Amino acid sequence: MGRRLALLIATYDYQDSGLRQLTAPAHDAEALAAVLRDPDIAGFEVTALINQPHHVVGEAIGDFYRDRRRDDLTLLYFTGHGLKDDGGRLHLAMSNTRRDSLLFTGLSAEQIDQAMEGCVSRQKVLILDCCYSGAFPAGRLAKADTSVHALERFQGRGRTVLTASDATQYSFEGNTPLGQAAQSVFTRYLVEGLRDGSADLDGDGDITLDELYGYVHDRVVDEMPQQRPKKLDSVEGRIVVARNINWVLPAHLRNAIGSPIATDRLGALDGLAHLHRIGNAVVRGAVLDEIRRLASDDSKLVSAAAAARMPSLLPQPPEQTPEPLVERPAGPTPPEPRKVVETPPATEVREVTETPPASPTAQPQPPRRSVAASHPPTAAPGASIRPHLDGPSSTRPGAPVAGTARGSRFFPRIRRARALTAGVALLVLATTVVVALLTTRGEGESSSSASPAPIGLLTGAGQFLNYSPDGKTLATVGDRRVRLWDLSTPFRKEIATLNEQTIPNTGVVFSPDGHTVVTTELPPSGQLTDNVSVRLRNVSTGKTTTIRTGHKLAASAAFSPDGKTLATAADSGVREESFDNPIRLWDVATGKKTATLAGHTNLIGTMEFSPDGKTLVTGSNDDTVRLWNLETGKATILRGPYVAALSLDGKTLATSGGKYSPVQLRNAAAGKVTAVLTSAKWPARFSRDGKTLATGGDDSTVRVWNTVTGKAVTTVSGTGLQVELSPDGKTLVTDLPDGETVRVWNATNGKTIAGLPSLPSRVRSAAFSPDGKTLATASEDGTVRLWRVSDFT
Repeated sequence: MGRRLALLIATYDYQDSGLRQLTAPAHDAEALAAVLRDPDIAGFEVTALINQPHHVVGEAIGDFYRDRRRDDLTLLYFTGHGLKDDGGRLHLAMSNTRRDSLLFTGLSAEQIDQAMEGCVSRQKVLILDCCYSGAFPAGRLAKADTSVHALERFQGRGRTVLTASDATQYSFEGNTPLGQAAQSVFTRYLVEGLRDGSADLDGDGDITLDELYGYVHDRVVDEMPQQRPKKLDSVEGRIVVARNINWVLPAHLRNAIGSPIATDRLGALDGLAHLHRIGNAVVRGAVLDEIRRLASDDSKLVSAAAAARMPSLLPQPPEQTPEPLVERPAGPTPPEPRKVVETPPATEVREVTETPPASPTAQPQPPRRSVAASHPPTAAPGASIRPHLDGPSSTRPGAPVAGTARGSRFFPRIRRARALTAGVALLVLATTVVVALLTTRGEGESSSSASPAPIGLLTGAGQFLNYSPDGKTLATVGDRRVRLWDLSTPFRKEIATLNEQTIPNTGVVFSPDGHTVVTTELPPSGQLTDNVSVRLRNVSTGKTTTIRTGHKLAASAAFSPDGKTLATAADSGVREESFDNPIRLWDVATGKKTATLAGHTNLIGTMEFSPDGKTLVTGSNDDTVRLWNLETGKATILRGPYVAALSLDGKTLATSGGKYSPVQLRNAAAGKVTAVLTSAKWPARFSRDGKTLATGGDDSTVRVWNTVTGKAVTTVSGTGLQVELSPDGKTLVTDLPDGETVRVWNATNGKTIAGLPSLPSRVRSAAFSPDGKTLATASEDGTVRLWRVSDFT
């Protein structure tokens, strides 16, 4: 195995007074050296040169690339000024470099290129944290002030070049040139990604150079959008730079393995097998431990499936050829044969056993030879065999294959026996799976013939939830955190955890395309603050934009239909006294305020855009509902009601004054009343077409209304506080007063379809997915359960 060698060069103290003195390079090199030296992380042999003249550095680089082996990994890192001469050639500035004599006092890119070219190592890494051109923004110190294309100077096979910026940009080291130095943005993320393992993007336990670059690039661009790191490589295969010392089993797999639902634990096996395929030795060991535990699972379905996985994941010993049976005639036992090891040409090793002459009383024996050879495991046609990453492959070119003329005559019979055994095992396993599916449905939960089992379990997720419009992402709120879950895969992977407080039931809002999620800062209950923040996070990239709204209390938010405008307003706690609560509109792309809608004098609990984006509907504790014309900024004011719900088609508005007045249906364009729903107090949910509305009341009664006729279609009594209507208006979900039981009703006739199992803690929220195929419930203990709606019928 080759050596891992690193040479770190940092220059920040220059004899040339025209070169700005830098503060970050020494700290950059020191931090990077520490993480590269760490035997648990990277295990490099590190040499660091700080503020050395060009001839010392040049000699060190020459020695660094000399006498290397092909399997050595070399890493050369430079931080400091990068300069160009009159011919546009790049030079790295050393402590004695003079700008008027770069050729003789600087270290040219050509010299480094020649040294790398003469090195036989097939894995050469060059990292340059310096910059080459472009104006820099106020408050940032550039590490250079001229332009040059760095990547063009270091092209060649067997090498990878990472630069902190491209040819038209500066690289920034921080806001403060004096005092305690901040690391360079680029190097800071290099060190961070290696030290805590966050650059292990695929979770296989190894940090490759490609992963490290991707991690650093995204974070540098997020923090400094004008700085774009670059990469150029010409290396076959991947370069493993470090190990992820903080690797743990992904959260979605931990949740699935710990789930009381047998089908969740069963589903975790595919994810574990995938990790075993891509993971390093540590990951594979952890995966095997988990699968061994699942092989002892209480569920026969899970244990059988886990046991069936085990043989393919364990290291396979070489297959031994059985020695032919040879009958011996009666008589004294001949002496022990001696063993002679013959080495045939190149690829085959055979053990030859010769029998010496027998004793005079023994019968003559013919010479006997047995051939024992190691054979690679056979694979089905079309299957691929993945080489073991931590050692030589057990497959040797030229090794004899079972059943060939060179093997034993007993092989055909053995193969038939093995095939029969495998067939019987598969039949038994299939029978076990079918029986288990029929007998253990919903295993791990209280179940009955009328109680479907959850199809997913998210433990520790939260008490409140919200689907993205495309149904691919679920946001959950609880335990002072917001969690995002990817529902597009069977494993329902946790994408991110946002450590920020927000309004539980209204503080997480998705953009119409589902790509952005908004969370709002939650100050201490009922207290005023100076300037509440709203954060927009890209679900895919993690990039976050923070808007300081100017609101004095935590803000609710709403997106316009085109996703270009965000509306915010204060909505937190209970405030009896009046206060100005303006609505502010923001440009999502720039984070800049575009308009202020003043008029409300208390908390705003309802805020929805019309489908055409021309009207904003708001309901406030100041006992008004307002329809804002966004072109003029003026509002139509409806006095009395303070709760509002807008149908998805934008045609119908339901308003209510709570227990003081019934629900009124209005024409959303003019606000005129079209029907009064006398026994309804709270508008809960419209169907997708707007023709059906579910309402709640203080009498523990839920009603379903036809909004065209204004008449009640269904009445369901004895319910709790949760009311959800499916998008097609056919299914109604409510909780019971105990809060721990959820019932599913036919919304057209009020008959019970199913009673979900009694849950360990009170249900705090529930929601249908946008396509209406899945129901999610969240309990006080933070557990979110996903139910298949078709199982209710």
